[in-house]
Amino acid sequence: GRTLQRTSVSTNIKERLDFSCALFDASGGLVANAPHIPVHLGAMQDAVQLQQRRWEGDIHAGDVFLSNCPHTAGGSHLPDLTVITPAFLPGDGEAPAFWVASRGHHADIGGATPGSMPPFSHSLSEEGARIVGFRLVSRGVLQEEGVRSILAKSRNLADNLSDLKAQVAANEMGLRLLASLAAESSLAAVRSYMHHIQANAEATVRAMLRAFAARAGLGANGVCTAADQLDDGSEIRLAVTIDAAAGSATFDFSGTSPQSYS
Repeated sequence: GRTLQRTSVSTNIKERLDFSCALFDASGGLVANAPHIPVHLGAMQDAVQLQQRRWEGDIHAGDVFLSNCPHTAGGSHLPDLTVITPAFLPGDGEAPAFWVASRGHHADIGGATPGSMPPFSHSLSEEGARIVGFRLVSRGVLQEEGVRSILAKSRNLADNLSDLKAQVAANEMGLRLLASLAAESSLAAVRSYMHHIQANAEATVRAMLRAFAARAGLGANGVCTAADQLDDGSEIRLAVTIDAAAGSATFDFSGTSPQSYS
């Protein structure tokens, strides 16, 4: 994260710190993240795994992938560009051993209004460029012409390019630190501790759900409900069923108004 902050040029990333960095295992599962923007981190695992599937069989050392689409690529909103890098380690076969990713809010990506967050938009395209998956770096070579074409309508393309390069650099720093850690402690040990971290995170969340169910007096399979309204009167309804024995929760949005074009 510090590498990205230091090497970026935009106010959004360098000063507002509207970015996130995270580490993922070979399957794309989240292992660790810096304490940045929660809404970024909750979706970045999906973003990594979607690129894994999209480029399966065509992923090489020196490749870096770019996406932002919230519908099909695990994005949050279009101005948040996600840069995803596979980590290949010596002696570990042809598949990536780990993945690293950084997501940064770009001030403009060619939306209908400056800032690419038009308040009266009706469709995703009005936010600007929609990227399901693009090979930003191919075997170590930046595909700048491709980026320029995708972001041709941006009002500040120079900042986009600079910040994307900063994201690539931040990911590269993550790869170097991972390689150093694997060389020092062995790849098997690093993988083992990654799994321990994931298992501990799961156990912590399950314990939290059990504790909440007990405090709220929900019983074995209690339900919590909530409802709210948007400005146009559309309702959002949520029912959360908590299985106290398993420490799991099921989220049900039945009764929520359909998507509206307003």
